Amino acid sequence: MDEKKLLSEAVENPDTLYTRDQIPLLDKLVGKNLVVDDIPPRSPDLWIDAPPPEKDTELGIGKHVAWQTPLHREAVKLALKAST
Repeated sequence: MDEKKLLSEAVENPDTLYTRDQIPLLDKLVGKNLVVDDIPPRSPDLWIDAPPPEKDTELGIGKHVAWQTPLHREAVKLALKAST
C-alpha cells in the first residue's frame, strides 16, 4: 500500500499504524519524532483526577499510537495536501 495513503489514514486515526503491515511506517514516524507508540496506561488508579480518554481523534490520540502534538499531525496533513 502507498505510504501517502497510509499517512492520510493515520492523520484521521493514528491507531491504523498499529498493525503488522504498517510497522515500518510507524517506525519511521517514531524515528522522526512525529508519533509515539508507547502510551502509558490510563488506569484510574494512576491518576489523581479523571484519567484522560482512551482516544481523542480531535487531538490525534489513539489507544496505541498518538501524534506528538496536534501541530505535528497538521504538518503531515498539509504536506500530504501539497503533494497531491
